[in-house]
Amino acid sequence: MSERVTRREAMGVALLTLAAGPVRVRVGPDGTVTAYTAKVELGQGALTELTMAVAEELRVPVSRVRLVMGDTGQCPDDGGTWASLTTPEAVPLLRQAAAEQRGGAVTPARQWRVMGTAVKDLRGQAVVTGGQPYPSGLRMEGMLYGHVLRAPHYRARLVKAGAAPEGVRLLRDGEICGVVSSDPVAAKRAAGSVACEWEAIPFSVAPSDREALKSSFKATAVAPVENMSARYPPLLRRGRLDDAREHERQASSYFLPFITHVPLEPRAALAVWRGESVEIRSGCQAPFAVRAEVARALGIAEGNVRIQALGPGGAFGCKQRGEVETEAARLARLAGAPVLVQWSREEEFTCAYHRPAALVEIESTVSEGRLTGWLHKNFNAGAPGLMTPYDTPNISCEFHRTAVPVRQGSYRSLAAVANTFARESHVDEWAARLKADPLEFRMRNLADERLKAVLERLRGVRGGLACTIEKQARIGLRAEVEVKGVAVRVKRLVYVGDYGAIVNPLNLRKQIEGALVQGLGGALFEEVLFAGTEQKSRWMSGYRVPRFSDTPEIVVELIDRRAIASAGAGEAAIILVAPAIANAVFAASGRRLRDLPLAR
Repeated sequence: MSERVTRREAMGVALLTLAAGPVRVRVGPDGTVTAYTAKVELGQGALTELTMAVAEELRVPVSRVRLVMGDTGQCPDDGGTWASLTTPEAVPLLRQAAAEQRGGAVTPARQWRVMGTAVKDLRGQAVVTGGQPYPSGLRMEGMLYGHVLRAPHYRARLVKAGAAPEGVRLLRDGEICGVVSSDPVAAKRAAGSVACEWEAIPFSVAPSDREALKSSFKATAVAPVENMSARYPPLLRRGRLDDAREHERQASSYFLPFITHVPLEPRAALAVWRGESVEIRSGCQAPFAVRAEVARALGIAEGNVRIQALGPGGAFGCKQRGEVETEAARLARLAGAPVLVQWSREEEFTCAYHRPAALVEIESTVSEGRLTGWLHKNFNAGAPGLMTPYDTPNISCEFHRTAVPVRQGSYRSLAAVANTFARESHVDEWAARLKADPLEFRMRNLADERLKAVLERLRGVRGGLACTIEKQARIGLRAEVEVKGVAVRVKRLVYVGDYGAIVNPLNLRKQIEGALVQGLGGALFEEVLFAGTEQKSRWMSGYRVPRFSDTPEIVVELIDRRAIASAGAGEAAIILVAPAIANAVFAASGRRLRDLPLAR
């Protein structure tokens, strides 16, 4: 590939200023390219993919491109790193910026020379050799280690705190009470030894009582209102359900419990005050959103908060908010020194938000082997993945907000796991009831030719089946299982995905394989447990995640469609794991499992 630099590039003058004003790409006098994005490298390959996009359009090797990510002091606000939006949104923005700098049009996919190739993770060597910095390893001169005092209850008010031991300072800012010390061991010990009096706040409903939780969801549900401008509309309708009332009918309900993220690295943040402004380095996923949250909590202007996001050791949706950043900033302001707050594994379990529990009720009708009516109600979990991919003339897909007893928030794929588990299980139930082949029943009810092409690739493959359209990707999965009593072992997963034009097939395969393995946990084992006023799931020893021994043979087949825009990929694969396994369990044992986890 040519490494020639044009005169315009060498001048390094203003490259591209979009309507909002941000500079996204600069070329220095020596030809070095610097690109800027608020997106964060979470292990999903964003650094490599965005670097490839700039290199493609400037006709330079990836080694010539430096990507600055997640710094509110330098980068434009591209939104948080969530919802698989880096590929469909951030890649086009940087490609356009680089193409404008070159003075030409964006390169058509059929002419790609960098994009579309298997480029290794640009951080890979640093990650495996220990050279990659992580938030928990942050250090600076004069830094103190901070820990917030925690109650033994899930929710509680601090009534009184005792004295801190020698060498440790006790600091309080409103509801935040913590300790700081230059000695990390002393600070950690003090956080667990300071005598505190807490007033427990009871749960509104027992989170681990499934029947009580379901009843609460139904009792507090708020009917959705149509809002087609929302990213995930809460109400999607076509036709009239009454038109299918005389057809053969089936109704089922499905339940998913609260689960938690378990990132390899618990969150950490280092806060440094400079006059009336604070600079915070952390592993957050959404630097501009966290900046706003911290500013509100501190009562200062957003312009006085700078967030610099380091790639964290895992996130999966749990690092979108500014809890640890706010704690570090508050303690640092009181201490008059830089403060690092690093959560323990127990804090990561008990202080973070969880994936929402879900109750999904589906009532549907069939006539002459075709779905004619579809009423889908999701209580509490959310609207992502709500729309059915099936060509059903009369539908009402609804997300009902409810009261909830615990903190909940984003988890990889959001509510698409719940909605897809329910829908693909229900479709499989129809196939069994009609004595139809599960694949043929789906094909009969699909109009989308790309999704049908995915299913054709899975024809003849053994195992339970699930498919859908997610983030504009067409995906399908077969799961082969072994069932012994209540024990379920997944032996093989065969996945087919059509993601439009594939930017980096090597990274895409890794993302799919990782999502499939992670999906095994929520499908088979994971559930956050509570009792009394406490959360009982507090450590890895009491919370089952997938192990190496759980990992089945995984086969991934990709369909590369260069004429179609690239789809998001990070979240898609995880949503098919639970329904494919549940359908495989039914095929192997005749047991229809409608509640997760399946192996409980």
